[in-house]
Amino acid sequence: MSRLVRVTLAALALTSGAAHANDIVAGVSDTIRVRVGTPLVARGPAGDIADNWFSEIELPDGRFRGFTAGGVTWAIDGHHPYEMSGPGTAVLRAGPSGSSSTCGQWIQHVELVGKTLYGWIHDETACNYAKGQTHASMTIATSADYGLTWKIQGPIVVGTDPPAASKFTGDSCPSVMKGQDGYDYAYCLRNGGQSWNGGYTFIARAPATNPAPGQWKRFFNGAWSEPGVGGKSSPVDGLGIAYWTTTHQTIGLNWVRGGIGLQVSADRLHFTPVFPQPLMLVTGGDWGRHDGLELVSYPDLIDAKTGLNQLGDNWLLAYMYLSPGEGFAKRYLIFRPVDISWSRAPEETVAAEMLTHWYDAIHHDHWATIAPVPGNYTSYRLVAQLGYMMTTADPAKPTVELEECISKAAGPPDRILTKKGVCEQSDYKPLRTAGFIYTTAQPDTRPLYRCYSESEHSHFASNDEACDKMGKREELLGYDLNR
Repeated sequence: MSRLVRVTLAALALTSGAAHANDIVAGVSDTIRVRVGTPLVARGPAGDIADNWFSEIELPDGRFRGFTAGGVTWAIDGHHPYEMSGPGTAVLRAGPSGSSSTCGQWIQHVELVGKTLYGWIHDETACNYAKGQTHASMTIATSADYGLTWKIQGPIVVGTDPPAASKFTGDSCPSVMKGQDGYDYAYCLRNGGQSWNGGYTFIARAPATNPAPGQWKRFFNGAWSEPGVGGKSSPVDGLGIAYWTTTHQTIGLNWVRGGIGLQVSADRLHFTPVFPQPLMLVTGGDWGRHDGLELVSYPDLIDAKTGLNQLGDNWLLAYMYLSPGEGFAKRYLIFRPVDISWSRAPEETVAAEMLTHWYDAIHHDHWATIAPVPGNYTSYRLVAQLGYMMTTADPAKPTVELEECISKAAGPPDRILTKKGVCEQSDYKPLRTAGFIYTTAQPDTRPLYRCYSESEHSHFASNDEACDKMGKREELLGYDLNR
């Protein structure tokens, strides 16, 4: 399936919309505080999940039904929007030979209109994944039983480029959003969004009450004038899209230096970063899995209460995750809480994410990390939430960058959280940047110590000078945020 990549996009000549977006962002960024909580490994490892942007609905009985896919689309029920670990039911599979879905069908988004559930489906055909080749298009389907069975209605977004050897071709729409103006908006990728292959992001829309085939129009040269099937389109900038009901804006995820950032738009066409620093730090592992680092992809936002991409101020960031050193047969579906506050003091950090301490008693393995922990709440128990790490250095106060590393020696892994640069000087391999903390105590901070259990040969972190009686203190790393 298509990969979320950075592409260089041509600017649209709609400067008034861009100026309006900048005005709104100025009002948001002056007051907003964003805190990203402990990641939850909801599903995996498996090779046929989390190969799409996650979407879900609330069922009449109060449970939630989510859709994850990897060629096959699975429906999963849970009691909460983040609870997606139960049995999966296959609801869509690859289509017949010669169809647009011979390689699989991925549900990208669902919307409930009355008692009819609409599903936006990414189809692939002419695939040779070993050579980087596939051909994509979008169909829409309906379900009368909340997504357990589907009836394909027909194509809605189809490109003009034919399949080609060793290339990603065709059009597909990873993100769909109800715009609260009577339209559904689909943010789509031409040729996988790959700039070297003539790809870019574009937008199409249809009436929210009737998003059927023939109703979709692409935005081209300032107007919604081109048909969804075979039409022309102009580049825009937006993926991982949701509607932020608090501010009445379209909000999206984008890649910024160091990780995933937030951007907003007043007109759905021009996006401006909410703040320059990452919302969540990500070490950029490669899709070829050659560098051995973690990989994050298909990030999108849903509301923590409703599960929809109509957002209040408490969100869930959903994404695919590959652990360092592992391949696509071991995908994980991750949910991470994102909480918005509008009472940030001028000196407070805008964005920060939670550091946690986990412990596997059977294998005597401590793990202090900002990353997902496979086996969370089963083989690993949560010892403590250690405070928030800043995603960039504070320009006004002394800070230190911490990184997570793992021992190179044979035997059980020793995971260490330490100051950047220390790992390269010893027998440890860096895994990721963990964030920034203050070198001296500041208001509303707590100390963070590096600790070591000699009996278990395992490092960890603690806010307690006595290391919670689980080991001995090695070093005061600095001070992280209480909130």
